[in-house]
Amino acid sequence: MGPVSVLLVDDSLLFLDIATRFLQEEYRDEVVVVGAAGGGEEALAQAQLLQPQVILIDLNMPGMSGLEAIPRLREALPDAGIIALTLLDAEAYRQAALAAGADGFVSKPNMGADLLPAIRRVVRADRFI
Repeated sequence: MGPVSVLLVDDSLLFLDIATRFLQEEYRDEVVVVGAAGGGEEALAQAQLLQPQVILIDLNMPGMSGLEAIPRLREALPDAGIIALTLLDAEAYRQAALAAGADGFVSKPNMGADLLPAIRRVVRADRFI
């Protein structure tokens, strides 16, 4: 199996750049970033166009939040893994992400250690929160 295709969704252009470089430099053999979106609406369009295997999405964005976008992404791409990637590492956010349809949750401060294992789990359909 080749690299996992990933769509990044975050309203911070700086974070999108950092996360893209991090994934491409640290995990280039396992992950390929196929696109990025700055919000929920753009994520829906990009996801349908690019058909990523995994979507990494921030929960708190202006306009359509990640929590609002997750169920719509789940409907549009039922086989894609969806991982909430957010600064807010609180149980309430984990539960909200799960209720919305996310398959995993990774806090941004821990993404160096937790992101690749999370991507591997959702690709194997070993869903977790």
